[in-house]
Amino acid sequence: MRAQSSIPEINHRSNAGTSGLVWRALAAGGFSALLLTVAPAALASGGGLTVGPNLTYGDGSHPGSVHTVGANPSGIAAAPRVGMQFGASGGVGYEIGDVADIIDTANEITDLLDDDDLSLSDAQEQIERLQDFLVDLGRDGRGKLHIQGTIPLIVGRADAGWAIGLELGGEAHFGFSILDDELRYVSERREVQSKTSAYLKGAEITRIALLPSFQVADWGERGLFVGARVNHYNTEMMRTVIALEDTDQDFGDMVLDEVDRQRESSTAIGIDLGVTYQSSVFKSGLTWLNVNEPTFDFPEVGVNCSQITDEALQTNCYTAQSFGDRIPLEETWTLNEQARAEFALHDPGQRFVLAASYDLNSVRDVSGDEYQWLALSASYRLPWFLSWIPDMRLGYRENQVGSELSYYSAGLTWLGVLNLDAAVSEQTIDHEGDSVPRSAMINLGLQVRF
Repeated sequence: MRAQSSIPEINHRSNAGTSGLVWRALAAGGFSALLLTVAPAALASGGGLTVGPNLTYGDGSHPGSVHTVGANPSGIAAAPRVGMQFGASGGVGYEIGDVADIIDTANEITDLLDDDDLSLSDAQEQIERLQDFLVDLGRDGRGKLHIQGTIPLIVGRADAGWAIGLELGGEAHFGFSILDDELRYVSERREVQSKTSAYLKGAEITRIALLPSFQVADWGERGLFVGARVNHYNTEMMRTVIALEDTDQDFGDMVLDEVDRQRESSTAIGIDLGVTYQSSVFKSGLTWLNVNEPTFDFPEVGVNCSQITDEALQTNCYTAQSFGDRIPLEETWTLNEQARAEFALHDPGQRFVLAASYDLNSVRDVSGDEYQWLALSASYRLPWFLSWIPDMRLGYRENQVGSELSYYSAGLTWLGVLNLDAAVSEQTIDHEGDSVPRSAMINLGLQVRF
């Protein structure tokens, strides 16, 4: 039994039954995320979605991709060909919790929940079953949507051992989880009530980055390179709690109203550093991300509720306040520092590459979920006279913490220009005979060398 809140009592009804409440809860994240992506704001997202072909290559630098600017900054000068390179990439990905058993349970008890004239004994029997169900919903009823786009430009000379990169990027991250609450029987209404709510968190991030990279040691066929990335972040952070009750207001309109109301803008500078050792057949590197740990403020929730005039939005505010023992009313998101190691074996021309990257510590994304990636890949880049045959790559990546999801990935490059990469999680959920991956990502982009 959770402690009772001292805030004004809010009547959270579910006239459609708790089954409707469940579907409303699960729909809140996906529907809200779609609404958020078309809400008036600069397109942006983050947390877990790797840029361009690096979705398959892994999180280290790679000679086959101009999008290596998003990995180890020292790697752009270590590439066998530099010159002038330009690219553009966009991608989308999703991740959901292990909700298979939740949905099945909801279907099994739908008939029991349609009764809007419950006796005390019937209600007690249903509450005993549904309370465990809502606890499972609070644990696994979560999901997120990622969108990203980036435009990198690299200029340099491989023979002189230098390169300069510029990257423009936009990301958006929208996640939801469920705040489950106890079910209570209200004898006067002969119905069950609950304050179960959707907890939405998101960020829209635009970024411009400058990347200088230089060779600092030359031992013939071996070299040592260093690089830095200076990021300027402009963010719109969003956070709100939405009561999953039946109201006269359109649900989508209410979500948009909350998104407009619950925003916080901020800017910050972030510094990344990298070092790469390159030989004719082997490469290793280390990246230190977010050296200065830039921090961004979320908007407050559950404060100044009496000043909100809209009844539905005021209800959401008081609901957030009632969950103050489970979510912070004031919160920040910090891009915590992270170290990443990378290794690669390749032929002298760096056409056939076996690569691995590993995050040495975990960090949290906008939703608060932990990530620590291990990535492995094998790729082959064909010579120019066979450019009509797509270059191919295969990869595997695994989150070592948090969701512990693992992905198989594959990618193709046509004519050395057009890239398509996709990753699908090994873990699935089964619903009504269909198997659905718990997570998937896809990136489409281009790259041109001059």
